Amino acid sequence: MNKTNPNTYLILVIFLLIINIVNYILLQSVLKAESLAQEAGQLTEQVNYQRQKYQQLGDAYKNIRGFMHDIKKHLFYIETCVNEEHYDRIIPYARETMSDLEARYCTVNTGNLVIDAFISNLMLRTARHNIKLTTKLKIDNDLVPCDDYHMTIILGNLLDNALNACLEEQSGEININIQTIEHTFTIYITNTYHFPIGEKPPEDIENLDFIHGYGLKNVKKSAEACGEFCLINYENGIYSVTVIIPEKKRTT
Repeated sequence: MNKTNPNTYLILVIFLLIINIVNYILLQSVLKAESLAQEAGQLTEQVNYQRQKYQQLGDAYKNIRGFMHDIKKHLFYIETCVNEEHYDRIIPYARETMSDLEARYCTVNTGNLVIDAFISNLMLRTARHNIKLTTKLKIDNDLVPCDDYHMTIILGNLLDNALNACLEEQSGEININIQTIEHTFTIYITNTYHFPIGEKPPEDIENLDFIHGYGLKNVKKSAEACGEFCLINYENGIYSVTVIIPEKKRTT
């Protein structure tokens, strides 16, 4: 073919080159489409997750409104007893009211709605599954540097991660320590988790996620957005996550 028509060989080479280029472009388009589809799926899952968390916040707000409404009714009854001089009814009624309120509402009251709602919800869920929960909450809400959006992502994912890990444990334990101290806002959460026999912890322990596979990634993104950093560790059956954020400067 080269001897009779040398240009034919050149045309064939160019044609094959064009085909390879087109195939490469099509392959890249397919890979990009798959990547976009995967990202869209993750975003959909995250939106659904956020919706669930906002529903928890909404329920907590409704509980607060209901709490205030009930308090008004109780105070009105006590006022009526005083006006009508039925003093003997006040003490037993007050005791019954306090017992009812303690049974209906959790005692978490840091002043931060996200923290109060999520910790209260976790108390109910851990009690339902016989998981031991200890909390230490000592914060100045005026110094908390996260807005509700990032706090929802960070705390919601971390608490769900800890709970899901303990659901696989026979005697699960979760410890939560949230403080504003030494010019930082710190979230420190530990939970028990023992890998199945014969299975070792992964080398990339920072990617060990007990929920939907990218909860920790979203935690890290929100952490970075708030100017903070996130530390993840696993040792002797204890999985721990520490989030440290410089506290918000107090306004004068």
